[in-house]
Amino acid sequence: QLMKRVAARRYAGLLILSPATAADRESLPHQKAANGSLQEMEEDISLKKRKSDQPETKEQEVQTTPELGEKVKRKRGRPPVEKLPPNPPELTRLLNTLVDMVINYKDGYGRQISKGFVQLPSRKEVPEYYELIRKPVDFRRIRERVRNHKYRCVGDLEKDIHQLCQNAQTYNLEGSQIYEDSIVIKSVFESARQRIVTDEEQKDIVSTSQSLYLSEAEQVKGYLCNPPVVQV
Repeated sequence: QLMKRVAARRYAGLLILSPATAADRESLPHQKAANGSLQEMEEDISLKKRKSDQPETKEQEVQTTPELGEKVKRKRGRPPVEKLPPNPPELTRLLNTLVDMVINYKDGYGRQISKGFVQLPSRKEVPEYYELIRKPVDFRRIRERVRNHKYRCVGDLEKDIHQLCQNAQTYNLEGSQIYEDSIVIKSVFESARQRIVTDEEQKDIVSTSQSLYLSEAEQVKGYLCNPPVVQV
C-alpha cells in the first residue's frame, strides 16, 4: 500500500508537498527503493520510445539522402555558360569584315595562306602540340567567338590573331612555310584594320559634314518658307 501511495503521490506531484509521517520515516529505505524502481521504469520507457523513433529517423534520412545527393550532383556539374549581351551590329559587321579579309587573302601565286590555320588537328592526332601550346587558336574558333559576341572590341580580335600567329611560330621551325605564312597573316590583319579604321573615319567625317549641311539647308529653307517676322 505504501508503495502504491508513494507512486500515486509521485505521479500526482504531491510527494514534495505531503509531510512525512512516522510510518513513512520508518519505511524510508523502501521508499528509496521504490523511487529507484520508478526511475528505472521511466528510463526503460524513454529508451523504448527512442528505439521506436529510430526507424522513422532512418526513413527520413533515406528519403532526404537522394535529395542531398541530387544537390551535390548539381553542384559538381559545370556552371551554365554565361550569355553575353549582343554586340552592336556595326561592331559585329566590322569584326566579320576583318576576319574575311584575312582569311580570303591570297599571295602573289594565288595561294590562300589561311588554309593551314582554319582548323587545328585534334589532341588525339597531335598530342604534343597541345602540350606545348597552352592557348590554341584557329580561324574556326575566331569565327565562333565573333558569332557568340565574345569580342567586345577590335582589340580582342587582334589578341587572338596575334596568338594564332605566335602559336604557329612557337611550334613550327623558323623558315618553314607555315611559319612564314603566320608572319604574313599578322601583317595582313594590321593592314586591313588600318584600312577599315581609315574608311570608318572618313565615313564619319562625310556623315558629319552632310548632317551639318542638311541642318543649314533646312534652316535656310525654313527661313524661305516662313520668313522671320520683323517687328517695326
